[in-house]
Amino acid sequence: MPQLELTDNELIVRMGKWEQMMALSADVHVPLAQVRSAIQDDGYGGSSGFKLGLRLPGTHVPFVVAAGTFLKSGDRQFVFTRRTLHTIVIEMTGNEWTRLVIGVPDANAVVARINAAVDRLRTNAG
Repeated sequence: MPQLELTDNELIVRMGKWEQMMALSADVHVPLAQVRSAIQDDGYGGSSGFKLGLRLPGTHVPFVVAAGTFLKSGDRQFVFTRRTLHTIVIEMTGNEWTRLVIGVPDANAVVARINAAVDRLRTNAG
């Protein structure tokens, strides 16, 4: 499962070699200033893929795993989730992806960490 790492200025989605092969992507680095917010959304479609859109490069086994880039209504989304994980959606602006859809074991804790880091960045910038 991908690991989310937060630095003072960046959100990083770190993936192992097998995960990179499934997603056909290297680790994802996003400047924290481009992150708008994060929410838990297990109804997003997760590994079923119904709400993810058209799979571009990546892997999709319905109800098991979704990994890679998905295109929906003109929005590019980076996805890596499995049916055994809780899905979080990280909305972004000014990035090649409109959102990250990531499966994590503890969505509430991860969402709180991301939103706190974004709030800190905005407070320090303002």
